[in-house]
Amino acid sequence: MAFKISFKIGGRVQLNHSEVLPVTLAIYDQEGQIEELVSFLSPLPKPLEDKFKEWQYYIGLQGNRKVAKNRDKLISGVVNLTELANSLKTELNKWLGRDGWIDENGQSDQRVSRVLEKFRKKITQKDEIQIIVQTEDRQLRGLPWQEWDTLAAYTSRGVEVAISATNFKRLTQKQTPQLKATARILVVFGDEKLGFAEEEDFIKSLRQHGGEPHILRQPTRQELEQKLKDSQGWQIFFFAGHSESDRDGRIGRIQINSADGAQGIIEITELTDLLQDAIQKKLQLAIFNSCDGLGLANQLTELSLPYCIVMREMVESSVARELLRHFLEAFVKDRSLFASMNAARQQLQKKFEPGKSWLPVIVANPLAKELTWNRLFSERRLSWRWEMVLGMIAIAVLVCLPIGIFSEFQGWETLTLYAGLYPHLVVYPSLFLWMPLFAAYRAHCMIRVKTRPFVFLTLLTIFLVSGGLFFELTGDRIMLMEFKSDATTTIYAQQLPQLYLKWQTSAADIQNIPQEIFNTRQIFDVDGNLTLKKSELEPVIKRLHTFDNIAGFQGLLRIATAYDVWRQNTQAFSISRWFYALNFIAIITCGVQILALVATIWFVPDSIFNKNKYLTYVIICELGILLWVPFQSYSIEHTKSLLFSPELKGTLAGLNVLLYAIIAIIFSATVSSIYRSATKKYQPILLSFLLGSFILTLLGSWFGVYLIDHLFGMNSTNPLTPWLASSLFFAVLFFFLFVRLIDHGVGDE
Repeated sequence: MAFKISFKIGGRVQLNHSEVLPVTLAIYDQEGQIEELVSFLSPLPKPLEDKFKEWQYYIGLQGNRKVAKNRDKLISGVVNLTELANSLKTELNKWLGRDGWIDENGQSDQRVSRVLEKFRKKITQKDEIQIIVQTEDRQLRGLPWQEWDTLAAYTSRGVEVAISATNFKRLTQKQTPQLKATARILVVFGDEKLGFAEEEDFIKSLRQHGGEPHILRQPTRQELEQKLKDSQGWQIFFFAGHSESDRDGRIGRIQINSADGAQGIIEITELTDLLQDAIQKKLQLAIFNSCDGLGLANQLTELSLPYCIVMREMVESSVARELLRHFLEAFVKDRSLFASMNAARQQLQKKFEPGKSWLPVIVANPLAKELTWNRLFSERRLSWRWEMVLGMIAIAVLVCLPIGIFSEFQGWETLTLYAGLYPHLVVYPSLFLWMPLFAAYRAHCMIRVKTRPFVFLTLLTIFLVSGGLFFELTGDRIMLMEFKSDATTTIYAQQLPQLYLKWQTSAADIQNIPQEIFNTRQIFDVDGNLTLKKSELEPVIKRLHTFDNIAGFQGLLRIATAYDVWRQNTQAFSISRWFYALNFIAIITCGVQILALVATIWFVPDSIFNKNKYLTYVIICELGILLWVPFQSYSIEHTKSLLFSPELKGTLAGLNVLLYAIIAIIFSATVSSIYRSATKKYQPILLSFLLGSFILTLLGSWFGVYLIDHLFGMNSTNPLTPWLASSLFFAVLFFFLFVRLIDHGVGDE
């Protein structure tokens, strides 16, 4: 859990004939403000002020990233920075100790210490503490507040203290369409003499985490302005080079090009309009790896930039580089900005003299949302290369079964037969399965953090799919396409009575099959053994729907497709059986993963980047799987009832009861998720889309079977033409119109 402590420090006021600083202490948790207290601080004592100025002076002697025209001459001399830093820390804690706080009567105020101590008891080591000091005073902004013992003791890791102005406003940023799921970073390197090779490597390493750096080296003013105008916007602005602020820390300037003289030095005010536009789009963070940046941060926060990282004073290059290295290492692990800065500061403490780790500071807008690396994205997609690989694998899965059937059984006629018998596995994948596969991928890309419910349900998906595949491949009513063309098996006479009993038929029923349907004399030998050949059964199945008295042949097929009959003869199984298994895995995985996707937004809605778009793709995934229902119904109403028994007909036959129960649960959970997580603008749109999908499913259950039968089924004259034409039409419509409409039109507000 993240807690926030705010100290709002006003300008000097008179209290009982003495000057004091009014301070408002406020504590917040995730639900809002917990407590507020008003007290007063005495102005900076002279010993603290002297030590602070001395630290500023000596730390500045080692800095080399200040604007060239105002760089002071280095003064030689030896100083023990460790002793100086410890003295400054001691004076700081004296001032912020119990005697430094004054109540409205001018007496010592113990309330601040009591409130902070009481609050500390509620903190666990897992909690994150974010502290913001709001003040306009340059000296107060420069103090190392994180060294205040009362705050530093909150966690073993220490705390991170940001500074802020006392006047600020909430920023509403525009939703810019993001066609590439990357964090765009505008990088400006100023004076190349400082050597930016390491910093460039650190920033380029962000590419493997989804970063998209665009680097400008010693740009002209026009080049920088042109980049800031980029219509796609930027999430991070990074500058390394020389900079400085005025004495009050109000105005800052950067040197983007040392060769251009005065033209190469830019004040932030000169870029106000461009920066304001960049911030309104999506700029979240500015990092200035340069000297004396409080003026830069002050002007940017006035434009409502959520966060800035700057150096309080002059800084040497080695410190700036190490800060960037360790900050980025922590930040890309999706730690918060505060936690990442704290981790980097601890590394600086280990590598440099005390006091140098105090230089970097976060300047924050108190109303800004918490920032992590993942929050820079609208979604987290794979690189285009991996998406291409994934797309090719998906296409291979979608078309492997019909291509496998055509290749293995050598002919359009066999493919047409199997498409008519099993359109739910042969036709549906290339016709519609790409829709839930793509939608599930895009929905997964919008999950910012893979939460425990999601991981659990994903593991459950793997378990259920594995179990379902096992039962499917070892179950009865094996499909014809699972057998090789010359598949043959013999059932011995002593085994037949048990099979007759199990499959509710008899030797008399089989022997009484009309001769015009099937010649049973050729399947029984003199010993009563039953020999089954696919090559003899398949021609009958092609015209089975034209006969009436087929009960005996159906009983024979129930035996012929039983797994126990072929268990010891697995070499009779075809290669297409494994392609069918791939299609089965893809269909069932999409179906079960819907539960994980819906559960994620139900239990942990904050783990989603764009809830409106996420729900849109979840509904598309549901629609794609729902379109399988009429194909599945056809396999029961026509294929299984024709081949095995008319008793298999009916809306609630087979596993349809379970199927419709799951559909009802998913529908209810999705409706609830829309009301809980979608914005009011999109709620009616998403509800209408969802309702339309389920109405389409109901209509498909009633009329879809008839349509499938005449387009692709046994009553189709040429199923291949509508199959190919429909696949191309729906794919083009979906990817070139519908997906673009979602990416450009569905915002998160």
